[in-house]
Order: sequence, then structure tokens, then C-alpha cells
Amino acid sequence: MLTSFFGKSNPVNFLILGIFIFIGYVLGILFGAPIKFSGMWLAEHLFFIAVCVFSMLLVDFIIRKNDLTKSNTFGILFFSCFLVMLPVIFFEKNILLANIFLLLALRRVLSLKSEKNTEKKILDASLWITIASFFYFYCLLFFIVLFLAILRKKHTTYKHLLIPFVGFLGVLIIVTAYHFFVYDSLNWVFELQMIIGTDFSAYHTAKILIPATIIVTFIIWTGIYRIFKLSSIPKKDKPNYLLMLVVTIISIFITVSSPQKTGGELLFLLAPTAIITSNYIENIKEFWFRELLLLLVVLLPIVLLFI
Repeated sequence: MLTSFFGKSNPVNFLILGIFIFIGYVLGILFGAPIKFSGMWLAEHLFFIAVCVFSMLLVDFIIRKNDLTKSNTFGILFFSCFLVMLPVIFFEKNILLANIFLLLALRRVLSLKSEKNTEKKILDASLWITIASFFYFYCLLFFIVLFLAILRKKHTTYKHLLIPFVGFLGVLIIVTAYHFFVYDSLNWVFELQMIIGTDFSAYHTAKILIPATIIVTFIIWTGIYRIFKLSSIPKKDKPNYLLMLVVTIISIFITVSSPQKTGGELLFLLAPTAIITSNYIENIKEFWFRELLLLLVVLLPIVLLFI
């Protein structure tokens, strides 16, 4: 049932998953912390609900635009379920914003396989990565993905390699000027959280440990499958196929580098995990296994809500 329903790319699938994220967000907030209702509180949460739904739509756009999977909605199903599975993410506003900027950067990075508007795509990606880093410093690691994407191009020049530095410095200068003229201070530089947290006590709770274990299992399982299948991938699809592996690895480093381990940092793993897992699911021949796996992923957010 789930296989046939989400095995197609129908508008109703997006509506259902959007509602699913909305309900998951609301329940996550209600069960997660005391409510201090006000107009500003409501506006803030409506905005971040929109951010979560837009993230799901952006993941789907990245998948379809770059042919990362077949024509289905498995990718956004996994992303939505992983997201609702970890309601702690909804309290991490900076991480939610950083992640959406990284998704915008990933969209431009993957589009570099085309030779059109190369300079503009590189500049856009570098701008989005730099903006993301102001919300979560270690998003800067995503520049590794950008440089690898540039180097894999056939007609790369030294100018292409310089553009990310221009984008980074451009944003840095604007932010510095803003703080200097508005606050007459450059203290914001020293307020950036550059340390790597080593306190994993938040992961001792079942609500975070179980989803984290499931996500890591999916990464290892589908990652190994992806490596072994590499030789059978068509030549034109190999660059992005390999790049998604690199994105997953870098996302792991970004997650592990979190200054404060709350479980919210797992958000950076959700999009790449959802993409490579959906690619794995659509290649499984055993219908019962696909159905069981999808059912497990759909039911887990509901079960974890009541733990």
C-alpha cells in the first residue's frame, strides 16, 4: 500500500506530508516545553513550520531536478518521517535555518554538472554556505563539497576555484559592516561557537537514541549498498551519485562537530540519508520488505511521541 502510494509523484503526497509535518511540529512543541502563548510566539512557530515544510519541498526539488531517484516521493517520505521522529529539532531554530541554507547550497552544487551559468552557481552556493555558517559555524565544512564539485567539472579554471572565496568574503564584509554601524562592535566574531561539544548525555534518552540509531543504521546500510552498486551506475549519473556519498560524509562531520549535543544537530543528516535510502528502496525487488521498511519508518514517529 505505502509502496504503491508513495511510489508515485502525486500532488496529494506533498499535501499529506505537509500536514504530517505540521501535526508533528505542533505535537512536538506541545509535549516538549511549557507554552507561553502570545502573538509573537504563534508567528514564530508558524514561520518555522513553513521552514520545515519548505525544507521537505526543497529536498524533493533537489531529487527531481538532478534525477537522484526515480519518479517517486520516497525521498520526502523518509525526510518527513525522520524530521517528525526527532521533535527536539523543532526547538533548534538556528539549526533549522542553517539546514535550509545548506539545502539551497546543495541545490546549486548538484546543478554544476551542467555547464550553464557555472560562475553564478558557484557564487550562489558559496553565499548560502557562508550564511548557514552564521547560524551554525561548522556548516563551513560544506565548502569541501563545493570544491569537489568544482574540481570534477571538465572545464574548471582557476577562476572557478577563487569564486567561493569571493562569496565568503562578500558575506563576511557585509555582516562585519552591519555589526560595526549598528552595534559599534565586532564582538560577534568572538561569540561564534567554534568548539566541538563532547557531552552526549542528551543521547541517553530513548526519544533521541532510537531515532539516531535508526538514522545511522540507514546511513551505513544504504551507504555500503551504494558503494557496491557504483560500477553499474550509468556514466552520466555517476558524478552526482558519488557526490551524494560525499555530502553524507560531510554531513556526518557537521553533525558530530556540534558545540552542544541536543539531538537537533541530526537534522543535517536527514536530507542525504533520505535521498540515499529512497534510492535503495526503489531498487529492492522484494515487495514485502519495501512495505515493511516503509511501514516501520511511518509508525516510528507516532510510537516515539508517546514514549
